[in-house]
Amino acid sequence: MKNSILITITTLKGSKQYTITQLIKKFIIIFVIFSILFFVATFMFISYLNGVIEKKNQALKQTNKEIELVLNQKNKLQNKLQILENNISNLENIIKQKEKLVSEVNDKLDDIERIMQFEPPKNTTLVDRVDLAKIDIVDKKFVLENIPNGYPVPFIGISSPFGWRIHPIKYTKEFHPGLDLRAKMNTPVRATADGIVEYARYHRRSGYGRLLIIDHNFGFKTLFGHLNKIIVKSGDFVKKGQIVAYTGNTGLSNGPHLHYEVRYIGMVLNPYHFVKWNLKDYNYIFKKEKKVKWQSLIKAIQWQKTLMQQQ
Repeated sequence: MKNSILITITTLKGSKQYTITQLIKKFIIIFVIFSILFFVATFMFISYLNGVIEKKNQALKQTNKEIELVLNQKNKLQNKLQILENNISNLENIIKQKEKLVSEVNDKLDDIERIMQFEPPKNTTLVDRVDLAKIDIVDKKFVLENIPNGYPVPFIGISSPFGWRIHPIKYTKEFHPGLDLRAKMNTPVRATADGIVEYARYHRRSGYGRLLIIDHNFGFKTLFGHLNKIIVKSGDFVKKGQIVAYTGNTGLSNGPHLHYEVRYIGMVLNPYHFVKWNLKDYNYIFKKEKKVKWQSLIKAIQWQKTLMQQQ
């Protein structure tokens, strides 16, 4: 061919001749094929990278969501922790208040036990001490409801004590079986224990004037003399503290006052010991009044209380 360069290539297998034009065509073909392969490979690599990047982005989004969820959980936990801390603080304050209250209860219980002259067994819990004190107080109040105690009128003085004296009107030496309590006219007179009215009218022979006799449990009786008015009748049941009469100056009396007696199975007892007897000084009567067999009497009262509770 004109204007063509002939190139001869010799090998062990023989010789081949090529023109420059053929080489250029082959080169172009190889270049085109390589370019196509390179483009395809590049496209596939870019697609692969895009896929990887997409997965990374999705993973990053998921991670961000998880981080956000964790942060939300953390905030919730912090809020719960704050609430728990507030609750703990409130509980600590409540515990302190309860401890203070228990201490006050313990102090008051000590005072009650000292007043009641009651000593609980050693190592007794506070709850048991309260129960024992409650039982002890209930028992003592039951005794005080059934046996005369306390003043029948507000105390403003004693005009004549129990025992031998010169009678203020007869001027003879006589035994005074009661206690004359100073009182203004028409002062309310109250029953000193539960009982039944035995006598409620004027009594001429004794000089007591208008006389009220109340029959109490376990052999006790109380007498109220020189009354101006009696507001209960024979057979009436009266409660401790109930108004039963009004003071006066009837019978052999030199002025308004209340003549008050306490009797036990026919014996006259010193009313002074009974008017001084109360819940605060519960053991006072047992030390002062020796005519009554208190031990067996208290057992009988407790036995009666038990029977009443079983009914």
